[in-house]
Amino acid sequence: MPDLRRLAPLTISICASASFAAAQNNPPNAPTITEPATVGQQVSPFDVHLETAPFMDVDAGDTHAGTDWEIWSFAPLERVWAALNVTGFESVHAHLSDGVFENSLAGADSLGPSTAYSLRVRHKDSSGDPATEWSPFSQRIFTTGSATSNIPLELDDVASSPEPRWIDSTGADMDLGGGAPAPSLRLDNHSGNLFIRFDGQAGPGYQITNPGPLSHHDPVRVVIEAGGQPLSLPESTLTVIESGCEAATIFLPSISLQAGQDAYFWVGAQGNTFIGDASQSQPDFSNPAQSADVPWVVNEPGYEIDVVAENLQLPINIAFVPNPGPNPGDPKFYVTELYGAIKVVTNDGTMSNYATGLVDFTPTGAFPGSGEQGLTGIAVDPVSGDVFASLLRDEPGPSNDHEPRIIRLSSNDGGLTAANETTILYMAGENQGQSHQISNLEIIDGKLYCHMGDGFNASTSRNFSSYRGKILRMNLDGSPDTSNPFYNPSTINSRDYIYCLGVRNPFGGAWRAADNSRYFVENGPSVDRFAKAVAGRDYLWSGSDSHMFNFALYNWQPATGPVNIEFIQPETFGGSGFPPEKFDRAFVTESGPTYANGQQANGKRITEWELDASGALVSGPTTFLEYTGTGRATVCGLAAGPDGLYFTELYKDQNTTGPTAVGARVIRVRYSPSTSDDCNGSGTPDWCEIATGMVHDLDGNGLPDECDPLAADTDVITLSTGGSVQFTIDADAGFAGKTYWLLGSSSGTMPGIALGGGLTLPLNPGSAAVDPWLNLTMLNPNTAILMNTLGPLDANGDGSATLTLPLGTPLALAGLSIHHAYVVYDPAVGFVYASNAVPLQLTL
Repeated sequence: MPDLRRLAPLTISICASASFAAAQNNPPNAPTITEPATVGQQVSPFDVHLETAPFMDVDAGDTHAGTDWEIWSFAPLERVWAALNVTGFESVHAHLSDGVFENSLAGADSLGPSTAYSLRVRHKDSSGDPATEWSPFSQRIFTTGSATSNIPLELDDVASSPEPRWIDSTGADMDLGGGAPAPSLRLDNHSGNLFIRFDGQAGPGYQITNPGPLSHHDPVRVVIEAGGQPLSLPESTLTVIESGCEAATIFLPSISLQAGQDAYFWVGAQGNTFIGDASQSQPDFSNPAQSADVPWVVNEPGYEIDVVAENLQLPINIAFVPNPGPNPGDPKFYVTELYGAIKVVTNDGTMSNYATGLVDFTPTGAFPGSGEQGLTGIAVDPVSGDVFASLLRDEPGPSNDHEPRIIRLSSNDGGLTAANETTILYMAGENQGQSHQISNLEIIDGKLYCHMGDGFNASTSRNFSSYRGKILRMNLDGSPDTSNPFYNPSTINSRDYIYCLGVRNPFGGAWRAADNSRYFVENGPSVDRFAKAVAGRDYLWSGSDSHMFNFALYNWQPATGPVNIEFIQPETFGGSGFPPEKFDRAFVTESGPTYANGQQANGKRITEWELDASGALVSGPTTFLEYTGTGRATVCGLAAGPDGLYFTELYKDQNTTGPTAVGARVIRVRYSPSTSDDCNGSGTPDWCEIATGMVHDLDGNGLPDECDPLAADTDVITLSTGGSVQFTIDADAGFAGKTYWLLGSSSGTMPGIALGGGLTLPLNPGSAAVDPWLNLTMLNPNTAILMNTLGPLDANGDGSATLTLPLGTPLALAGLSIHHAYVVYDPAVGFVYASNAVPLQLTL
């Protein structure tokens, strides 16, 4: 018979282990990846939808505590993007903007085009057990599409709030009209599954049908049906909001349909539309229909884009008047047109000819090719206002060679028209042609810098007997600067003008005040170069792409066609109105393939570059502005002006007859933080946070209350129970120590109380002599009812106040609507600031 006493300890141990195992946490289920929807699915390299099914866990009570999203490349095998331990909505639906690019894609803003990647994702539960809180990784391979082709706009749902907005070019709501059957516009997928539908009606406007979401994202098409009557619609834009607060604006052409007819359009990721038909099951982007009139987008909030000049032909470079006059008709900037004209634009925006006929040969020709030569660089003397220009002209004699010159133009009417021309440097025998010609001019400290291409002859680049393939420096009369590294006064020739040598086509250059240095961007055969111009340095161009890596801060490989470079810096118009974090950064126009159509992977953008104090590259290229249209426009000229960063579109964008067609524009990018739709920096647009109840907008001004100078934690007090309102006062730090005074009114906010100095307090004194609530708040500050309503602002310009209505406040006040606002007072000046007004409703 066995000794049961010997088995007892083992039994106890087994039971204890079983008890422990029963309490041990189980990992969550591996996520089910729903986007990308299929293995190998092609997605946009700029906008990858990453989505899983809801969190699943066998343990009762465990909730979703976080998600790790990762994207891996295969060659090399490495993680190139990650968003780790993500919570909230993004834990089941993330985008590239929710994470960080790393390793070989560090600093990038998109995945590589036409590349296979692997998405890896795992969920975390709320157990807090490090050993078991994470699920296994799920994995899905996907590919990115070509960045040179259009990627379809994809939706899975359209939110009902905020409602879609369909407007014409004037901003008026569209009207479909009536009829039997009624006309309609719908967004659906190729199978006819509906995202949203607009049906005409007898009265103005339309009726909206908005069904539930689809199971996954699908390409969007627009279908317009005329119904029982002819249908005529102007150009319009339709803005819809996807669940998750992502806005999509769709650009629609004018429509003219007979009764019973319909029209089909596919929609690109940027909202451009393309003509389709009912038989197509996949997007067809071969026939553009409509895109934005100004097809440029700044890739960060707080900037606006304005067209400041139009109807130009091949505008190459911009030069601002360093000390512009104050009058509307005074010159503000000049623009060179490749085929021999200089335009002047005045302070009031008027454009006219400053000089014409400066090129004495017929430059028109192939693009790319012989058509790409003529008049290029421009600079304005800060002392005299004279204009310097660089160009090619025919060589005297029968050879038809084109030789570089720098001319100086002066004016007798304040810079509006050129009256006299002087050639300050004629480089005889230095034949140049398309692209690789004389180009950038800039005046720094009374010296003129000039960039010279190699004329498609690499042997000139390192030849001291040639001006070509060099960066030159000279005095404003055309004589060489005696401090040049190879200057020899005994015989003046090309050697004496050389600042640095060994370059191929250094089209763009700019001076950076922070390190007192010049930088240039240069086109190579298949590799481009960004470098600092060091006096006396040989950059070793000898005809091969490999030479473009010498002394480079950065190389574009493949080439992107960097054309111009400019610095935003305090020394140039005080920083052009940009925020200080942009100071001393370089901006580069990358034109991309010559006269290319639509969006391009390698160009049609302005990139941003951060350099350290010595000029070493810290970060870049980061895409600052990019082309989003379907036309021919690309970036070329670039200059920092007094009110923004200006660039030229090299070609007319839409409805063009060729690269030389008139119709290109000068466009300004200006900093305007008030236009940002994310004032609290949450990453979610303000309108979406308000519409979905994520934040309050009690004063109804379209901004989250936390962004307002005055905010309240409630807009209702119930008199039957009593209650209080906490006010947050957020004045500018420049008002630190000054006195704030919170006041109220029961008679509205318009037109307000004039305080002098252009200030208006948005509170009314009422139709009677005194508004009773205004009277109360003026005479009883800092009481039990009105605590801290008068006092000094702290070091940040902030303060707080509390209004308390105790139990027993007369119920007769129910229904009263009152508003509060504050003023800031400086004893030495008077009133210096007035806030917004916030409402408060008294109820039973």
